Amino acid sequence: MFVSIITPTYNRAGTLYRCYESLSEQTFKNFEWIIVDDGSTDETSKVVSTWQRESSLNIIYVQKPNGGKPSAVNHGVKIAIGEMCAILDSDNAIAYEGLKTLVDAWETISSDLRESYWCVCALAEDSVTKKVIGDLFPLNHITITGGEFQFKHKITGEKFGLMRTALLKNNPFPEAAGYKFVPESYIWNRLGRQYKYICTNTVALTYYTPTGSGFGNLSGKANHIRNAMGLIICEVDLINKDLPNWFFSAPIFFFKRAAQLSRYGIHSASFLRNFTRLESTKGKMLVLLSFPVGFTLYLGDKLWYKYYYSPTKANMSRDTIS
Repeated sequence: MFVSIITPTYNRAGTLYRCYESLSEQTFKNFEWIIVDDGSTDETSKVVSTWQRESSLNIIYVQKPNGGKPSAVNHGVKIAIGEMCAILDSDNAIAYEGLKTLVDAWETISSDLRESYWCVCALAEDSVTKKVIGDLFPLNHITITGGEFQFKHKITGEKFGLMRTALLKNNPFPEAAGYKFVPESYIWNRLGRQYKYICTNTVALTYYTPTGSGFGNLSGKANHIRNAMGLIICEVDLINKDLPNWFFSAPIFFFKRAAQLSRYGIHSASFLRNFTRLESTKGKMLVLLSFPVGFTLYLGDKLWYKYYYSPTKANMSRDTIS
């Protein structure tokens, strides 16, 4: 099996070596490493050029204008030729034999059944404590749907996997003016409704927890405020497609996500437009019921940004891809 590892990066010359060193140590060698440089202004190009000269790894380096992580991932997927691919963030590392673990798990599926699967999913460990982040899967090599993953077994925590490249080519991340980030869960949710996962209780990723809450951290509050229009896409999709089937399995979860829809809708001045995109009366009622919570979260964001975040710092680190 030939695998494509896609790493979107922006000004991460100081952490990209984690990817490089971990990929160099893999016992599974049949892969290409596609680095998509999303408009870096640091030494990324120089660093990667050195690796291309000195390493036996199949490193493909492409540069593009800054467009954010979804745009960079889509670009990498478009040129990937592997049967399976993985999105390896530019500050993380593949665990030793992580690729072999994932490939071996995928190959336990009979070849005539693989069309019904889209992903093999494994665990992630914390870079400092070396402990597994979040929940184990109920069984090793368990087959589950996306709904069962989230709402029946309620599996949480960082996970890492190989995905069928062809499905990602046909289901790209949404891109539009006004935002440069959409959670990866958007694609995982959409494909998880149509196809199954096979999950292994083996660590395949070493995860380095992002620090700070500014623009340098995609999961930080500053970037959530700035990219609210991208985050709300995920909330609308989840309420439209998952709430009808899974509400009674996780009512608190859906209440929180409905509140987030209001929060990000107000930030992006698109609440009414997105509210009208809700397909069910139940979904609209839930959003209205949770609106006071969402509005309170929005006010908290505004206060935080006003009193604890310097606009000067925002201009120093924009559009960072983790």
